[in-house]
Amino acid sequence: MLFSVVIPVYNVEKYLKECLDSILQQVNSIDNDCEILLIDDGSTDKSSKICDIYNMNYPELIKVFHKKNEGLLATRRYGYKKASGKYIINCDSDDLLESNMLIKLKTNIEKYNEPDVLLFNYNYLVNNEKFVACNNIFTESQNSILDKNSVLEMYLKNHKVVSLCTKSYKKKCIDIDKDYTCFFNVSNGEDSLQSIEVYNNANTFVYLNDELYDYRIGSGMTRKFDKDYYLGFKVILDQIKQQENNWNLIDFNSLFAIKVMQTAGRAITQSRYNNWNSYSEHRIYLKSIKEDKYVNESLNYLVSIKGYLQKDHFYLLLLLKYGLYLSLCTLLYVKNKLD
Repeated sequence: MLFSVVIPVYNVEKYLKECLDSILQQVNSIDNDCEILLIDDGSTDKSSKICDIYNMNYPELIKVFHKKNEGLLATRRYGYKKASGKYIINCDSDDLLESNMLIKLKTNIEKYNEPDVLLFNYNYLVNNEKFVACNNIFTESQNSILDKNSVLEMYLKNHKVVSLCTKSYKKKCIDIDKDYTCFFNVSNGEDSLQSIEVYNNANTFVYLNDELYDYRIGSGMTRKFDKDYYLGFKVILDQIKQQENNWNLIDFNSLFAIKVMQTAGRAITQSRYNNWNSYSEHRIYLKSIKEDKYVNESLNYLVSIKGYLQKDHFYLLLLLKYGLYLSLCTLLYVKNKLD
């Protein structure tokens, strides 16, 4: 079997049918050489029933597994253990596969002599309208063979190659027995974490300069404040830092600083959504980010890595670097009011 499409499912009754139909409508193009694994992570809506109905209607293609709620990371790992395909395709249950994804992947797997990893572009899906989220990540040519170092560098400086859903990789790139239990409570960054494993175990890479995945942007999702956003992602940063001697990158420290600053920039920006009781409370939160070892060291690279940061993040981080907390809090307050 060529592909295992692994789909974690949790309370997505509104979108699940559309997701599954986007896959089923194209399986004939690859002679049904795939399986669809629905891993129900203890859903409490009608998602479980929808999974079972699709399993009954497509028993040769769809397998369903019901389990207690453990979160996205644990659910993906469960799916990997059940997978029989040579290649893994990850799909979130509220997203869609482009109608030509499977045949595009199969064609290029054959063309490039079964590369370990195929990376591709994606669209944003907003109110059923598609917008190209990224393209020309590595090159402007249609397809290209990549060396491992270029992939690792891009992983550190560009979040667009982090998502597991925008790459297909051989199952052998996953250590099925690796214990991820200590990471199950990580609130964000599970894609970044598992990408390390995939890239470490892979040797051959191909980039397809084509949008093959549709990532749904939900309304209101960007206005949430997670006070543990940076601390939660720091667990991932620790894992990345441990790769310094394994990855043969000329300037690992500056590349790592990009990843740290991007993370800190997001943490600072989203802090404007919280209803702080006082300026002092907000200041303490921002100061805790600055005093983190990774952030403190990475701020020394801030000017030199400016081009890899969002413009607004750069200026917020600049204020953080010089301890201008009043200006920083004021700017965040104004930005929130204007949005």
